[in-house]
Amino acid sequence: MQLLRILSVYVLISLVTSSPAAGPDYSDLAPRQDLSSVLGDLSASLKGIQALLSPTSLANIESLITDASSLLAAPTGNQTKTLIGTASTLLSSPELTSLFASVGGLLTPQLITNVTDILGNAHDLLTPEFVSETKGLIKDAAPVSGQIEGGGIGILTNEL
Repeated sequence: MQLLRILSVYVLISLVTSSPAAGPDYSDLAPRQDLSSVLGDLSASLKGIQALLSPTSLANIESLITDASSLLAAPTGNQTKTLIGTASTLLSSPELTSLFASVGGLLTPQLITNVTDILGNAHDLLTPEFVSETKGLIKDAAPVSGQIEGGGIGILTNEL
């Protein structure tokens, strides 16, 4: 009887291990990914997280949250809303709209180009050295200007 039990357990074990259990086949539901590409993606993500968790980034994030908190806290948040509302009301007023319409003809692309050119040239011209030299010329010319204004025409005819 003992032999029959051992033999049946042996047969049962061999049947279970020799034939795989029939079950659903999920192999075609998702394409297999190469393990190296998954690890590469994971590595890149971890580097991004590492940069985000650096001491400098954490200090910057803390500073940003602290500053935003104080900026959005009362009374600044309410004052900002009021200011925006007032500006919106002013900018949409009929008076300002008509002013923009009347000035609109003056602001041509050519005028904007001319003003831009003038400002660019002034920027190039007004160096510290040029300003200093111009101040010196004005200082030197001030006495001569006083003589001309006083009626002394001698300076113009070399009769000093």
